[in-house]
Amino acid sequence: MTKQTVYLITGGNRGIGFNYVKQISQRENSVVITTARKPEEATELNQLIKTNPNVHVVELDVRSKQSNLNAATEVAKLVDGIDVFISNAAIADSYKTVLEADEEVWTSHWRTNVLGTIFLYQAFYPLIAKGNKKQIIFISSAGGSIGGFFETSISAYGQSKAALNYTAKEISFELRDEGFTVVAIHPGMVTTDMGIYGKENIIKSTPELKEAIDSMVITPETSASSLLSVFDNLSPDDNGKFIGHDGSEIPW
Repeated sequence: MTKQTVYLITGGNRGIGFNYVKQISQRENSVVITTARKPEEATELNQLIKTNPNVHVVELDVRSKQSNLNAATEVAKLVDGIDVFISNAAIADSYKTVLEADEEVWTSHWRTNVLGTIFLYQAFYPLIAKGNKKQIIFISSAGGSIGGFFETSISAYGQSKAALNYTAKEISFELRDEGFTVVAIHPGMVTTDMGIYGKENIIKSTPELKEAIDSMVITPETSASSLLSVFDNLSPDDNGKFIGHDGSEIPW
């Protein structure tokens, strides 16, 4: 009997996250567990669940440590372990300069994109440790790359993703002797609501980048398909890498 592969994907109610869930749900012997702040309002996701009994949704607000612990408890009722852990939930609403961005912008990005991800990892580590693949995938952004700094102002968003990248790198070191593969992933410039909003704001503040940004744009379906191919081919040799949706390495 073929063993099932269990995926945990946060933020699967829309955008790239929903496309991960949709595409993985079609795979044989897959179990997909995803999260949403308000599952009852996740219309597309609930429709998908009706025709795909291998898909489950649990309530989760990554900003809350207790919510992460509660979600992990619920997931443990469904599965014994998680093979592929995809931390996808994030916000991107910071397209002002460091000088202009106010306190709430900084704290909200830090709370969701950094602390929320850490709380999530801490809560789900015991289940990931019981999985066969032991893959931990942090959906980050090239906007958080210092070595490949993109000359535009994304202040709190870029800073939060740079901090997430550091966290991913440190976890890869801390778990390297336990058989884990931990990576940060750039999904591309994707035409989700968040991606379109970001694209428009970057072009508005840095119009000379319009041509370059337009050439980078991909659909959520393409991004998810490309990334799933990357995930499928991950091995322990990739532990500690920052990887693009096309499989190329990105400078930290």
